[in-house]
Amino acid sequence: MMPDTANMDLTEFNKWECKVTKNVYSFEVLCNLIKDGYERKHGGIVLNPDYQREYKFNRQKESSIIESLLVNIPIPIIYLSQDTEQDKVLLNVIDGAHRLKAMYRYKNNKYPLTELSRLKGLSNMKYRELPPNVRNRLDMRSQVNVESIDVSDNEELEYEIFIRFNQATNPLTKQELNEVVFRSEFSLWLKDILIEKLTAKMIFRSIFKHNTTRAKDKTVNYDLYACLGYSYAGLVDKKNDTPYYVSRFMCEMKKLSGNELELKKLEVEEYLNKFLEFYHKITLNVGIVNICSKEFVTKIIPKRNHNFLISMLIPLTLSYDYLLLKGFFDNGKGLTDIDTIEAYDAIVKGMNKADFIDFGGVSSTSYRFQKKCIDCIKESIDEMIIKRKNLIIL
Repeated sequence: MMPDTANMDLTEFNKWECKVTKNVYSFEVLCNLIKDGYERKHGGIVLNPDYQREYKFNRQKESSIIESLLVNIPIPIIYLSQDTEQDKVLLNVIDGAHRLKAMYRYKNNKYPLTELSRLKGLSNMKYRELPPNVRNRLDMRSQVNVESIDVSDNEELEYEIFIRFNQATNPLTKQELNEVVFRSEFSLWLKDILIEKLTAKMIFRSIFKHNTTRAKDKTVNYDLYACLGYSYAGLVDKKNDTPYYVSRFMCEMKKLSGNELELKKLEVEEYLNKFLEFYHKITLNVGIVNICSKEFVTKIIPKRNHNFLISMLIPLTLSYDYLLLKGFFDNGKGLTDIDTIEAYDAIVKGMNKADFIDFGGVSSTSYRFQKKCIDCIKESIDEMIIKRKNLIIL
């Protein structure tokens, strides 16, 4: 039987309906609007709302956009959001940020045209070097279709559209998607402030293998959230996948506000700094370069694509937390080299007892695999602490 839809409530339809205003702008007008956006002027186009990904166009792609504009080959529609209920209306770019940035960068002479397929006579020319008639053609006669979507009645519509566009045409990485879905004051703080502080530390760059590629696709952010997620939840029965721990932590952080949020920021920053300090001392005393790899146990330097493993980050995070719980760091004098080596030896002893390094074809992040490992590590740490206490008594 077909459902009776005669009296269907249209509330949800109205909430998510896109009210679109269509415009056609020239290159010069768009560049002026982008400039206004950077200066936060009313009506300006904002290229980098907090959910946008890092800029990834190379010179060839940038040049192709400019060549298309010069010969009026249509480029995909630019989609903007606008909230007309605000005193100052700014137009966030939902889709087309890379295209617009390529235009703005060329207007400001940031790159010369290269690898053009048709207008080869313009090769190696920056905007200011274009012949006047070509420059005028670009400024005045180019046409870009722009559609503005009113999100005044539903701010979540902006993020919903962004996710759908990018999943369909240029899939987001798992962490880029997380940072839209779980967007919060905490996630913005971690992305914009904390990561910058941590990146200044050599040990963070070393442990989390921070480089340009991993930073741009937010892999470093994801791995950092994995560390925080496992620390926050511990191992959850039958939860085998790291994305569960990342999304759970980000979801919980989204609920925080006010003093609770500020306290959590301080707590997280302090935790990570001490976590890094502990493993930094291990690198110095034991001579391990790739902490989150099998090298931690074998002392054999791995190949590049194996120098960071989530499966190693998990037990190292939970081992550190267990040492915290057992008061290992509470002597008030700081860790000596001997303390650090004893803690390292205890963690490795537990991993070896669990045959942790021999993944044997099973999922190395599975609950069963990780639970066996951390249980053995805890036993080993307990033995170490008892032994240390006995030595003090003697």
